[in-house]
Amino acid sequence: MRSDAPKPDDHLVKVHEAPAEIAGLADLYGEPRDLTHTLADTSFRPVSGRRMAEVAMAIRRPNGKILLQTKESYPDGVFRIPTGGLKRGEAIESALLRETEEETALDVAIRRFIAILTYRCPDESIVFRSYLFLLDEVGGTLQETDPEEGITGWIEADATELNRSARHLRASPKSWRDWGDFRALAIDALLPAL
Repeated sequence: MRSDAPKPDDHLVKVHEAPAEIAGLADLYGEPRDLTHTLADTSFRPVSGRRMAEVAMAIRRPNGKILLQTKESYPDGVFRIPTGGLKRGEAIESALLRETEEETALDVAIRRFIAILTYRCPDESIVFRSYLFLLDEVGGTLQETDPEEGITGWIEADATELNRSARHLRASPKSWRDWGDFRALAIDALLPAL
């Protein structure tokens, strides 16, 4: 394990073992599915980094399609659901709205709390969580407001295109395969909710 990587037990105890916050979000936006996945490898970012958890933003455009993004560092043709890290002590809903603004500049309405994706190491220790929400675009103009994000493109995806994107993520080059598998799981969790 890299020295800058958080210890598995540190991840969720400090910030995200927040049953009252989760219950409040469930009351407002619906009970999320609780999904647990064991990752074969956890040496990729964001899992291996300092981030403890993230929000995943399934942004539904007025045409009903979901926004997927790609970044300059990704393998060619790979698109995924936008995500952003929670800052230590930050509320999940605050992070969701902040990250949506930073990555898209869109005004959104939170429609549904889709899933809590919990990721484990092969030894079963929890290493990361993703909080997936369905958001409806209600205004603004799609544009990156943080150039450090390195976003280079967007596509609008219906269910067929979402499935195709998940398959493409899973078929990423070998050095990206574990990351691609990890990123495809959010799409898998979203599809039954559409």
